[in-house]
Amino acid sequence: MQPAGAMARRASILYLLLTLTGAASVQASDDPPPEPSLLARALESKSLFEQQPVDPHAAKRACPGCPPRSVGRALFQETIVNVFYGAANLIRGQVTARVTPKTWWQNMEQGWVWDLDDFVVNQIGHPYQGNNYYNSGRANGLNFYESSAIAAFGSATWEYYGETNKPSLNDFINTTLGGIAFGETLHRAAWLIRDTGISGRGRTMREISALVLDPVTGYNRFRTGDAKRIVEKPADMVPSALSGFGSAGVLWRGTEHDPFEAAGQAFAEVDLLYGDAQHGRSRTPYDAFGMSLRFGGGGPLSEARLVGRLIGQPMRNPHFQFSVLQAYDFQNNDAYSFGAQSFTGSLGYTEALGSRVDLWVVGSGGLTVLGAIDSLPLGVDEKPVDEVEGSGGQGVSEGPRFYDYGPGSNYSARASLSFDKRPFAIFFYEGRQIFSLDGVRANHFLQHARLDLQWTLHRQLGIGTTAEYFSRHTYYQDEAKTEKQFRFPQFRAYLTWAIS
Repeated sequence: MQPAGAMARRASILYLLLTLTGAASVQASDDPPPEPSLLARALESKSLFEQQPVDPHAAKRACPGCPPRSVGRALFQETIVNVFYGAANLIRGQVTARVTPKTWWQNMEQGWVWDLDDFVVNQIGHPYQGNNYYNSGRANGLNFYESSAIAAFGSATWEYYGETNKPSLNDFINTTLGGIAFGETLHRAAWLIRDTGISGRGRTMREISALVLDPVTGYNRFRTGDAKRIVEKPADMVPSALSGFGSAGVLWRGTEHDPFEAAGQAFAEVDLLYGDAQHGRSRTPYDAFGMSLRFGGGGPLSEARLVGRLIGQPMRNPHFQFSVLQAYDFQNNDAYSFGAQSFTGSLGYTEALGSRVDLWVVGSGGLTVLGAIDSLPLGVDEKPVDEVEGSGGQGVSEGPRFYDYGPGSNYSARASLSFDKRPFAIFFYEGRQIFSLDGVRANHFLQHARLDLQWTLHRQLGIGTTAEYFSRHTYYQDEAKTEKQFRFPQFRAYLTWAIS
């Protein structure tokens, strides 16, 4: 068989000869030129001599750039994720990973408990694990709610069959809800990195970088060849707006007794605003979300906050916007620890105060499905620094646990002034109530007030200061009805680099 390029060149020469012959005939006769023959039209098209790539998964895609839909593969890959985590725990020497059909049956007989794992394991580790369950669905063409069901299924099967520990209710909630928040955020962030309209080494490096954020989707794209296909991105993975900034500086955190004697701690923070949360009707979950990650300042990862819009609805007055939000919170530093999975309803108001200045005010309130707050039993004034390692092996905690779990409520208010769409003054207040179901029997009331001031120095470069105040009032359920209060003032100074 002759190469397609040679055939195309011969076809072009033959077409040129036919064209010249036709032109001579027209000059020699006043008759109208005849219609091009079938052969001439065929030779004009090179596509007849070049084989077009065929997408074997086209019928299973919702759009050319979307992953092929397969519920079965989503469930299979969710199971592989569990097998991977189980194997990793075995390699680390955890006795809880030595599962057998007998331990499975015992777990199904025992029912749910509250576990004793470390705060970071429960509030970061389990949500990240759940993100891989969730993205087993997204990587196989399932939508947000279908993938949420995959996350819940993966979490439940892990609790019953992945460990010899009794199934943990707090793990199931954190893995499922935290996995949904982590998963959709990382899934969309990975799509920000990909550029499906280019090829070559740059395309490959982008695909590899995206794989780091969303491993299951990244693996599937290399497996199916999607990592090389030239197509448009899925429309719902392209945000209507995108902005953010990175910051680095020094943080001072005081205590109730020494509010102004704190030593400075270095920190770096990344903030991302995806989509437009202030306007528009939306039924696409997480088409608008905010993400904040702080490193240092009292811990390796001292703060993480994700807030994603599930529903957006403009009111009759176009200045008002109602939204339903899902939130994930994590704070862990040398002064206090707090984490939560919550849902809220919010009502926002926007107003242009001038050609370049805008005001945004929003109030919200809702349900904390599960909150975690550090707490010490009455009579204990300080958490032990070095806990004795138990017999469970590396990564397994056998208690005691120095934080409480329980549901509650939350409410907040926020006001922001922006100049040329860049916020320069932000006030934020948040209150939470957590009723302890496991841990110290107590009611915890938390308050957090914050004021940010930022100035642009030159183009993307700016400076900022933040003053914060944390307060916790704990009502113990003992006979004496003991009360305790904890207060933590905080101040930050930093440089910023805007991304837009």
